[in-house]
Amino acid sequence: MKLALTKGFGTSLIALSFAITLAGTLAGCATDAPPPAPPPPPPAPAGPPVALASEISDAAAVYKDYIEKVSVMRGQYADGAAIQAQLASAESFEPNQLAHGAVAYAAIVAMQEPAFRSIMRTYAANDTTRADIRAKLIADPAYAAVIPGADAAARRVILALSSDGQSVYKAGAGVKQAAYDIQHEKWSKEFVADRDGRLALAKANSVTLASVQSDDSARLLAAALSGQGLVTSADTGQSTGQSTVQVGLPVQATQATPINGGNPAMIPDAGTAPVPAEASATSAATSVFDRPDLFNQPYTQAVNRALTIAALALLGEGGETNLPTLTSLLDDGDGQRCLQMSKLNLYQCLAVAKPHYEDVFCVGQHVLMDTGQCLGKMSSNALSFAPVTRVGFKADGTSAYADPKPYLKPAPVKKAAKKKVATKKKK
Repeated sequence: MKLALTKGFGTSLIALSFAITLAGTLAGCATDAPPPAPPPPPPAPAGPPVALASEISDAAAVYKDYIEKVSVMRGQYADGAAIQAQLASAESFEPNQLAHGAVAYAAIVAMQEPAFRSIMRTYAANDTTRADIRAKLIADPAYAAVIPGADAAARRVILALSSDGQSVYKAGAGVKQAAYDIQHEKWSKEFVADRDGRLALAKANSVTLASVQSDDSARLLAAALSGQGLVTSADTGQSTGQSTVQVGLPVQATQATPINGGNPAMIPDAGTAPVPAEASATSAATSVFDRPDLFNQPYTQAVNRALTIAALALLGEGGETNLPTLTSLLDDGDGQRCLQMSKLNLYQCLAVAKPHYEDVFCVGQHVLMDTGQCLGKMSSNALSFAPVTRVGFKADGTSAYADPKPYLKPAPVKKAAKKKVATKKKK
């Protein structure tokens, strides 16, 4: 009996010892330290944050508002009042403000390019480098084109401005075509009631600054500072921010009756006029954007100045304190002169236009098509939206365009009646 108790007690001690050992092992496993955390990422480059004065985004917003308004205009009219309403809406831009807005918008487009953003932020981290580049940019806007990544940013700018120009030009071509189509409507040949008044209104609308849409400006500014959120839809063979779409313009076929570029009194009558090639549905030959020199340097003044504003902003030097410098960079010169010339052509057109359909020609050609052409010239030195014209020749070697038909058929000249001379009959 005693032996049995002793043996059982010993077994219990062994079991207890094993349990204590196992508990200690488990406790040791539970208290092991977790693996060390990975090292933190390297700090972002130092330097001032990206900065862009709100006046730049304001200018860009005015530009985009106008482009979106006129690019959807169509040549559909119920009466003369509808024509005058479209004319007043389309002509309402001040040339310098629109040109400034195009450069401002282009600068925000350039700031969307990751490669350009990255290199400029690296330069911003070094005070000496930042000051040196800032001085070079201000001294010569063309310097921005040699900065690494600027070529990709310039491509974005060229595509954005040229697509805007093309959309306005194509809208104008459709409106210009309506100048022929509506001549079949009796009302279209009635004279404009207040010709002098609508010319005066055109001049007044051309010196009145457009108001800024604050919401649009805020969105553009946010896209500039973040480098994200701005999508430019280009139907010009490329698209920044979207899938590629291929759209070209047709090559203009030879016309027996030309369309005079500036005088509606030289537009052919609808009964004999061919469809203008700008709005025709003929098969496209070579797209105006399908050319290797479209993105070649030297860039236009507008592109160089847009790149410079973008570069200064990414350096942190584009804030309100540097507003005078940024404002001066908006003056590209060429775009402003082109748009001012389109206004002069409009005034001349309206001064001689009498029936309603001639006013439609003025809107299509000199408000929309001319403006679109100016934007194309601002985007690239190699770009023109005007279709290629092949001039024919007569048998004697003179141009086939030598005898244009008048827009309004002149009344036939009455021949003077011959006086009958009485003669006496011989007896």
